[in-house]
Amino acid sequence: MEIAAFYLVACLFMAISAVLSGTQWNEANGVMEYLRLILLNKPVIILLTLVIFILSGILVQIGKFHFHLSYYEISIIWLATSWVSIATLWIISGIKPSWPELAGIVFCHIGLGISTIARIST
Repeated sequence: MEIAAFYLVACLFMAISAVLSGTQWNEANGVMEYLRLILLNKPVIILLTLVIFILSGILVQIGKFHFHLSYYEISIIWLATSWVSIATLWIISGIKPSWPELAGIVFCHIGLGISTIARIST
């Protein structure tokens, strides 16, 4: 059950990150527009990015010490949250994934399944 909690928090972080990325993708075309976006129009993007970065590091440490997950298990869990990113970008920002990108989600979840089965077996 603890891994499920870790996974849900990772999904939340991925969703917030995807919203920030979608905003940047849709509202900036080029370096100058990007700088204008984050420095003048929406400086909250910088703050939220820093907060997500720091909280993600804390989450990794919680996974490491509290849940006793390996670095690779944590990485696989982060990869498995890719569906959240794609769904968020598609629904909120209108950025549609290609078939290869959708296939990538499947492979990420296969990796999570293999890792989970291996962890239960040992």
